[in-house]
Amino acid sequence: MRPLKDVWTELSKPLPAGLGAKHIDLTSKELLELSYILHRSEFTHLAEGRANAVFSIREPKDPTVPSGFFRGTLLRVPKATPDVTPCDYETLQDFQEKFVDVHVGRQHIVPQILIQIPQAVADALNFKRDNALRAKGVRGDQSTIQAGYAMLVEDMGPSPDYIALEFKPKWLAQAPMAPKDATRCRTCAREALRNGKLKKRGYKISTPVCPLGLLHQNDAVVMSTIDRLAPDWSERDRVRLAEALRESGVLERLRDLQEEGDSGDALFTRPSDANFGLSMTLRDCSCFVRMPIKEGEPVIIKLADVDKKNWLQKQSYWQKRHDDLVMGGWYDGSESPPIETACVLRLEYCLKRGLEIPPAFRARLKR
Repeated sequence: MRPLKDVWTELSKPLPAGLGAKHIDLTSKELLELSYILHRSEFTHLAEGRANAVFSIREPKDPTVPSGFFRGTLLRVPKATPDVTPCDYETLQDFQEKFVDVHVGRQHIVPQILIQIPQAVADALNFKRDNALRAKGVRGDQSTIQAGYAMLVEDMGPSPDYIALEFKPKWLAQAPMAPKDATRCRTCAREALRNGKLKKRGYKISTPVCPLGLLHQNDAVVMSTIDRLAPDWSERDRVRLAEALRESGVLERLRDLQEEGDSGDALFTRPSDANFGLSMTLRDCSCFVRMPIKEGEPVIIKLADVDKKNWLQKQSYWQKRHDDLVMGGWYDGSESPPIETACVLRLEYCLKRGLEIPPAFRARLKR
């Protein structure tokens, strides 16, 4: 069995011209070996969402299994959850290989390989997950992990040699159906709506980061955004992050694909269109950054959570959310009571009219 780190290296190379499917295949023997090793491995529950759970893996102490075989690798498994009908993992893998990798660039995507887990591994994962949820005080969860397809995924988390950051780029350009006089972008409007609900319920809220700031032509606005994106990082590392994002071009590519697939009223007229589906996938993906402690080595930036959207299930939700944002005044900040945001569109509005610069940008911007 080849080391998984070699598989991740291979899958992180740009696609050869014209290639868009099945970039790397594990042999039947390799799949059997993987199944055997997983069956005897230990798992730790790390995180989960509505449809998936993620585990770290510790291979068995066996002289036939290389030490650190699963280092840099996570196991992602689907959850069977009442009232949730996600795409199956075979469809997700096919979508990533044939659509996302081709359009975005394989070198920008966190690599993954499709495997199958037997019932014994599913049982072990459920046991670990149940214990982890119980320790967190979670009660009444009815979802389970079942035997079948799963994914091995490159781990983009921190390590002794790297600091790491995960964030959601969200909508990197304004929604095409937003009001023309909006002073909030789609992301900030959505976060204001969410914070308004949380505030009414007595929860503590925080001001969202505006993704438009990551691609702004003014470097001071970019750095103001990164200050809030990575507040615990040093000034030097934040500068390195800004440089790495600019050099990679991945956010520009995301923005362009978001706009290309949703240039008008596709939300209401073409929700099943493949390009619109890609736009919505790329508005909900995650960006992972691994920055080496040692300067001079390359910063790794890749996208994950690029799952195909079940538009039949999502269509009504997307349309209702659009209507809620427009009718509720969330795009222009006319909601009551007002919710603080730090949107770049509001900054530009203030600069044009000589108004006071919003607090989130004052440290970097000078009049």
